Amino acid sequence: MVAKIRSILISFITLCIIFGVAAAVIAYGRGYRFSFSQKSLQTTGLLTVTSEPSGAQIFINSKLKTATNATVSLEPEWYTITVSKEGFQAWEKKIRVQGEVVVRADALLLPTNPSLTAITASGVTSPSLSPDGSKLIYVIPNQKESTTTLPTTRPGIWVLDLVDKPLGLNRDARQIARGNFPNMTLTWSPDSKQILADNYLLDSENLNESLIPVSNIKLVQNEWNDIKMLREKEKLATLPSDLVAIATSSVKLVEFSPDESKFYYEATRSATIPTIINPPLIGANSTDEIRAIKPGNVYVYDIKEDRNYALGTSQSILPMQWLPTSRHFILVTKDKIEIMDFDGTNRRTAYAGPFWDAFAVPWTSGGKLIILTNLNPSASEVNNLYAVNLR
Repeated sequence: MVAKIRSILISFITLCIIFGVAAAVIAYGRGYRFSFSQKSLQTTGLLTVTSEPSGAQIFINSKLKTATNATVSLEPEWYTITVSKEGFQAWEKKIRVQGEVVVRADALLLPTNPSLTAITASGVTSPSLSPDGSKLIYVIPNQKESTTTLPTTRPGIWVLDLVDKPLGLNRDARQIARGNFPNMTLTWSPDSKQILADNYLLDSENLNESLIPVSNIKLVQNEWNDIKMLREKEKLATLPSDLVAIATSSVKLVEFSPDESKFYYEATRSATIPTIINPPLIGANSTDEIRAIKPGNVYVYDIKEDRNYALGTSQSILPMQWLPTSRHFILVTKDKIEIMDFDGTNRRTAYAGPFWDAFAVPWTSGGKLIILTNLNPSASEVNNLYAVNLR
């Protein structure tokens, strides 16, 4: 009888231990921690911090905690998160941590002194980025012979692929038209496969041996504009109807991010962005949003989280374009190029040297910017393409 009771007790205690350990593991996973100061079990939240490049220091309220990439358990509260790495500009943001919720902080660190790499050396005019961001077209004009310059590349129209290849084996630029094309206007087709070079229609992938003028340029331009407008309507059609009504009546300059999860726009009249997700998502971006829009201001709308952020006036913020990350903007001013988080935070200078025609476009990896500049005007009058390395 005693042995039977002992067996039952052992089984019962074993089950209690198993359930107790399981409950403790589940509670730990949900963010519960024992507070020695409060002498009780307290709920916590998890903050996941990543950075590009990784290996950066994580400061929470100015106190060094760990290094990226890492997940930290914190009590529910507002925190100032700073991510820094030697040789890079610091990234900082106020983030709200909630109990039993995982929040993210993804920091893009920009170098304090970015290096430049020459892409061309023979002079370049009329650079233009393709609509899909994967190609750059430009003209190499005829150059006068000079004993002080290096041999020049063949004049004509060239295309450079901006897609990184495996093992770093990027293709060289390819010539798609031979000859001298001064003051040439280059226009991409919506599918990035053709180029309208003044009155010539060119294939962007191959050398066009013979240039045949287009009989009706206006017809080609109208067809391309129709395709572009149709694609924009298709993107807008994926939005909730209440949001489409605002986007088609109160805003202009709608530009979707590369992954189509966000879009920025300029308001043309006062309106209020309707609430789409109710209740709001937990663990969403902590940056304050503004749903009452005013004319002349630029905003960005996050489709996945149903949040709307004010970026500034059109005069102070435009022109701008998306980085391929879909989480950052490139802003070009008169004397510098800046990169900003999509919610308007962490606006920092990426390049402050000379560049021409306000030309700055991203490499598809987001790790480089391409600019048009002349770093030695005393030796040469021509501009060339350079890569500003952001990694």
